[in-house]
Amino acid sequence: MRCCKNAPQGRGGDLNFSTEPEPAKADIAYDAIRQILHSNGRVPGQHLREQDLASKLDLGRTPVREALQRLAAEGKIQYIPQRGFFTRPMSERTLLDLYVVGRETLISALNRMRPQVPESWTVTDKLSPDELALRAEAIFTKVAQEASNCEACKIVHRFCFCTHPLRMEITASELRPAFVESLEKLIATMSELGTATTLVESALVNHLDLEQGAVSRIVQEVNERGLTGFPGPARSL
Repeated sequence: MRCCKNAPQGRGGDLNFSTEPEPAKADIAYDAIRQILHSNGRVPGQHLREQDLASKLDLGRTPVREALQRLAAEGKIQYIPQRGFFTRPMSERTLLDLYVVGRETLISALNRMRPQVPESWTVTDKLSPDELALRAEAIFTKVAQEASNCEACKIVHRFCFCTHPLRMEITASELRPAFVESLEKLIATMSELGTATTLVESALVNHLDLEQGAVSRIVQEVNERGLTGFPGPARSL
């Protein structure tokens, strides 16, 4: 991920794990695993088996292991000693904490943005849950990037990644129309940056409120489906 326009190119420097001899392949594995997690809807509590991923990606286990370690160091997946790597369980408390930090970071970044030509984002009810979730995340990412603050970019990137399953659940539920309407309003106001920033901030906060307001219900529904829960059996990828 590129943090912002001022960020140096290359791998991030916030890793807590040693670098294996094949960084290029590890980068490929990292990007590919992130894409798999998004396209699969990232089931909470899903077992990420090294051998299965290595076979799927036609890579060795070493770069796959390094990619998983990197994702765990960034807080995007969970490592359980003697069990392996798992997608993070859907926790109400964790999600609510993420929204507190994400909201503060996005509002701060929004007020640092300069007026610009708005992106040609469009939202329709025909989009898939994944596409709708990614559309919202693209807006959040854009706000952080244009603030030219690498720390903000990292925080927003993690916020988007860790709340993606929640957004997928919302856009696949009866809350979908409200989500689409809220996102449409946010996109419409983005053109007012620099002239009516408070209007944009209001639309952004309203949309985040909608998502955050669904946390308790969505977590309960997901847990009732039995997709989370350690140390019980977990699905593997």
